[in-house]
Amino acid sequence: MSQEEVGVMRRLREAFGRMPDTRQPGKVLHRLDEVLLCAFCSILCDGDSFTDMEDFAQTQLGWLRGFMVLEHGAPSHDVFRNVFMMLNAQALLELVASWCGPLQGKHIAIDGKTLRGTRDAESGRHLVHLLRAWVDERSLSAGQVLCAEKSNEIEAIPRLLAALELSAATVTIDAMGTQPAIAAQIHQAGAHYVLALKANQKGALEAVQALFGDTAQEAAQPGQPALPAPPPAGALHRETLELSHGRCERREYQLLGCLEGFAKSWKWEGLQAVGKVRREVQRGRDGPPLVEQHYFLCSFKEDIGRFAALVRGHWSVENRCHWVLDVTFGEDHCQVRDKTAAHNFSLLRELVVTVLREHPSKLSLRRKRRRAALDPAFRAELLGPVHT
Repeated sequence: MSQEEVGVMRRLREAFGRMPDTRQPGKVLHRLDEVLLCAFCSILCDGDSFTDMEDFAQTQLGWLRGFMVLEHGAPSHDVFRNVFMMLNAQALLELVASWCGPLQGKHIAIDGKTLRGTRDAESGRHLVHLLRAWVDERSLSAGQVLCAEKSNEIEAIPRLLAALELSAATVTIDAMGTQPAIAAQIHQAGAHYVLALKANQKGALEAVQALFGDTAQEAAQPGQPALPAPPPAGALHRETLELSHGRCERREYQLLGCLEGFAKSWKWEGLQAVGKVRREVQRGRDGPPLVEQHYFLCSFKEDIGRFAALVRGHWSVENRCHWVLDVTFGEDHCQVRDKTAAHNFSLLRELVVTVLREHPSKLSLRRKRRRAALDPAFRAELLGPVHT
């Protein structure tokens, strides 16, 4: 391992070392920064549990001692578990968020994810539901909060937004968070928004459908290959066509800045326009296409390209974060049920995903993890670009 690579690892250890250690002095053998760095490297190398961390630390002890002391040898799985249960998730979140940099001008997608491995057998409830503020341009979370027990995301979204510096950013939220108070909070923070509109805001939905010349009955029947209604006068319009994996997808975007006829538009602070997306998907040559129509509230009206990019980009939190954490990192199968430990584990996974993506190799994330486990040279190469 080169001196440059050792220096990067030491800087990462220093970042972990700045986190508060609430363990009782004199009763612990392993330094907090070294335990966290071992855990980070284990996750990077295809480890998905506390026992995997112990196995990695024991088998790779010589490699780890190239940039840390580990005076008392490899930590046990109990040490890793106790540290993850003790560590304040907010401190680790601040490290992850620091990689995003300033949020001005960035797209922040708000979406939630249940950690299904935390399901309690007695109550049948999942103990951890995370709400993420996903920065599309960085593919990393700028903030996270845990949803309170017996509540939904509506309670957590204001807390998450309040923790972010949103000035000049753009926030997108699915229909659960489409609430006048949330729109007002985003607008007052100096940010723009694009909010999905569904039946939970029935009056607003029907008014927007009428503006686009759609009836509630037509819009409530997805999958019907009806002819699209022509864009209303003054609406900005754009169409896209994508062909991939045997699927043809046509998207029609409309953005309308004239809100006459939307009687209660005043309820939505900062509202400047309403949007519509008609999505038509044809799989194979047989059968009718699948047709869906979606409606949105927007705080800007002059840029149809921006609207299209934000609507499409919102789902990067699903396919670049949640799907990756489930499929590549087995998050839904992880049986860590302590809330704090599960949250910290998820944060470290997300940081590892960023490290893997920054490497220029075209290998899949899964192959990068497996190769890192087998090849210490490739492992050091992955850790080279880490910024701390």
